[in-house]
This record gives sequence, C-alpha cells and structure tokens, in this order.
Amino acid sequence: MADNYTQVKDITVNISTAAAAGSVGLGYPLVIEGMAEKAVDYTECSSIAEVVAAGFAAETEVYKACAAIFAQANKPKTVAVCASAGKVGDWLAENGNKGFRQVVPVLGADDSTIAELITAVSALDEKILFATVKSTDAMPEAKSERAVIVVYGGASEYPNAAVVGASAGMAAGSFTYKNLVIAGIAAENLSAAQVKAIHEAGGMCIIKKAGDIVTSEGKTTDGEYIDIVDSKDYIISNIVYQGQKMLNNSNKLPFDNVGISQLENVVTGVLADAYRNGIIASNEDGTPAYSTNFATRAEVPASDRAARTYNGGAFSFDLAGSIHNATINGTIEV
Repeated sequence: MADNYTQVKDITVNISTAAAAGSVGLGYPLVIEGMAEKAVDYTECSSIAEVVAAGFAAETEVYKACAAIFAQANKPKTVAVCASAGKVGDWLAENGNKGFRQVVPVLGADDSTIAELITAVSALDEKILFATVKSTDAMPEAKSERAVIVVYGGASEYPNAAVVGASAGMAAGSFTYKNLVIAGIAAENLSAAQVKAIHEAGGMCIIKKAGDIVTSEGKTTDGEYIDIVDSKDYIISNIVYQGQKMLNNSNKLPFDNVGISQLENVVTGVLADAYRNGIIASNEDGTPAYSTNFATRAEVPASDRAARTYNGGAFSFDLAGSIHNATINGTIEV
C-alpha cells in the first residue's frame, strides 16, 4: 500500500483463493538503477521534469524507463526513482516498507539477476516485479505470482515500464492486464506459435490486435492472473489499514458484540468498495457476492478474551474475473 509505516501491525488478514473460485491505493511504480556510479536518493516524482530534477538526465536509463511510464494514457500520478551503488535486490531487502508497488529495474553490470529480483520482491508485502527479457531462453526458472516478464526482442526500450504505465493509474480490479493498449512501443510481428511459446514460458509479449498495440496476456510467471494478485492485495491492505485506523482512533475497542460489530463493519466496507471496483462478482439476483461471519463474544474462547485477541472473523467473496477469450457461434439460413 502507499503508506510508509513500520511493519508492526495489530490487524492480520489471511486470504486464499479457493480452487473453485478459479480507501488505500496499492502504491506507485519504482524505477530503480543498480550498481550505479553515483547513488541517487529515493524520490517521488509526478512528471518527467521532476525525474530530471531528481538527478536523472534525458540520456540516463532511469529517465528512459520513466518516459515510457509517463507516455501511457493511464499513467500513475507518482513514479519513484532512485539509484543504488549496490545491487537492486539488496536495496529492495532494506527498503521494502516504502510506498512503491511495481518494481521496474534498470540493471547494471554485476547487478542482481531477474531470478534474484523475483526472490527479493516475493519476500516483500504487496510488491510486484515487472521485467523484460529478450527471448524465452532468458526466462528465469523461478516462477512467482509476484513477477511479470515481458519477452521482447524489438528495438523499443523498456516495454515493461510501458506496461506499468498503462496500468498503474487504474483502480485495482477495474481492468485486466491482457489487451492493455501500449503507447510508444513497437509491436513485434510474432506468429501464433511464437506467442503461445512465450505464454507457456510464463511471459507476455507486445503485439498488434485490431490495429492497436497491446499486451498479449495478463498473467504472472507462475500463471496467476495479475489482476487477481492486485485484487487480493487491495482487499488485504485496505482491511489492515482501515482496521488499524479504527484502533488508532478508538480509546478502546470493547471485546463485546458491539466492538466485534465495528470490526466486521470495517471488513464489510472494504468488500463493498471492492465490489464497486469490479473485484467481486454479483450474485444472480444482482447483489454483491461476498459474505462475512464474525463470532460473537460468547463464541470466543475465554483464553482468547483474556489475551485480548479476536480470531473469530471470516469473510469470503467470488472474484468477478474477466473474459479473455470468447467463441460466438452463428448460423446462416439459406
């Protein structure tokens, strides 16, 4: 999430995706250079001019990556930049509590490998790596729902940054990463077999469909849909944040049915927001497909009450998902 705060939390949310099921923003992109000749402090920028003011002139790789982000129609309001004298992976391990979400690496010689970056990003809360390789041969063996890799052999620079720029300005759950319209990046002329091979390797590519330059798929390297990762992160981060705010602003949250109801209301409010964003599906009758089940005080073990720990809250929801492919059958009558 976008807040910078200590990683001590009083609200814990565990969420899993059932096999049958198939507010706070989620942060902003970070363009980071590793093994740089000169370190540049972490700076949040709202324009390409501010990127220059932060220390990255037009000929630098960080500038080029940021330019690709800011060139997109749905660009984010903020992009963070920095340069580290050490490896990108080491910087991430030490600074994972900052407000960035999407990591766009500019890797120097002897810097972290993409496989090492996948490990580093996967160890952090609510971060996701967007990287580029030239071919499927360069795809790392490590797979993660925290890694998106664009396989791109063209001359255009930083297609991964363009994908971030085309998506980071939209609300989580309101879009899918497949068929994102990309500006400033040349499409590759790939056969259906080549595109299939890239997808099977865990990557996406930049191709042309119906005259538009778009992303070919919307999955992470381990095959999860990126919008599902966004959706889970959105719900978790908002319940944690809003629940913590409620505790901060209460002289005391009583361990009775009134206090439990207040906690449940936080969860219900976040789920309602998620439904409005398109994360949660509708039931057949048009009502939101989510539910909560919070144990009453009498149902909570006395040992938990003595420890001032409430473990009786639960919620569930149906993901709205997205249509990525369709078959439409027609009949001609003669």
